[in-house]
Amino acid sequence: MLLIKNADVYAPEHMGKKDILICGEHIEVIADRIESLPGPCKVLEAEGLCLTPGLMDQHVHVTGGGGEGSFHTRTPEVELSELIRGGVTTVLGLLGTDGMTRSVENLYAKTAALQEEGVTAYMLTGAYGNPGPTITGEADRDMVFIREVLGLKLAISDHRAPHVTTRELIQLASKVRVAGMLSGKPGMLVLHMGDDPACLDPVFEALRDSQVPVPIFRPTHVNRNPALLEAGWKFLEMGAMWISPVG
Repeated sequence: MLLIKNADVYAPEHMGKKDILICGEHIEVIADRIESLPGPCKVLEAEGLCLTPGLMDQHVHVTGGGGEGSFHTRTPEVELSELIRGGVTTVLGLLGTDGMTRSVENLYAKTAALQEEGVTAYMLTGAYGNPGPTITGEADRDMVFIREVLGLKLAISDHRAPHVTTRELIQLASKVRVAGMLSGKPGMLVLHMGDDPACLDPVFEALRDSQVPVPIFRPTHVNRNPALLEAGWKFLEMGAMWISPVG
């Protein structure tokens, strides 16, 4: 058992200064003061500290990013301590521009390692290109048969993107949608957004020409320029969401 005393608690609403009793992996009691205990207990004094639920980061290059300035610009893998320092206890890993020297197999291994170290970790299959790299040979099979895979990564409206057509975008979104239904996962097509003037037009066209649910499309880096941000606000009004708007 662990007793945390005098923490300023957010759960996520602000509860003020509280004592928290944790047994195993479960919070059993939150009270103004916890005095008597049924047995031996480790006590952590948290006076002056905040206690909050762990944060979720849905866009982390856990195997490292970079590399666009040649091999010496590659960045290292994320360390558990970096996540914990930022309060992140759930992470979604994905590949970036480099889907050649970095693999989804390596991404899976890093995701599994983070889970073994104590955080909740998931991943996306694919990268910028189409077809992107997968483990089983198909993105939807990755989602259905690999527990950690929640969706597919793709780049659009970017000079590094594969420039898929509206029809191809719909087909990819549909595959992700069905795979999510079959596996009991949210199913997401995460779209790295670039600076192309088209902005989110490919997504709007795909939604106009299909019945794919809006939340399947999850763009990133939406605040990278004013035109894209304006399109992003319109997208939110349709019931959508962004991932990692900072970029």
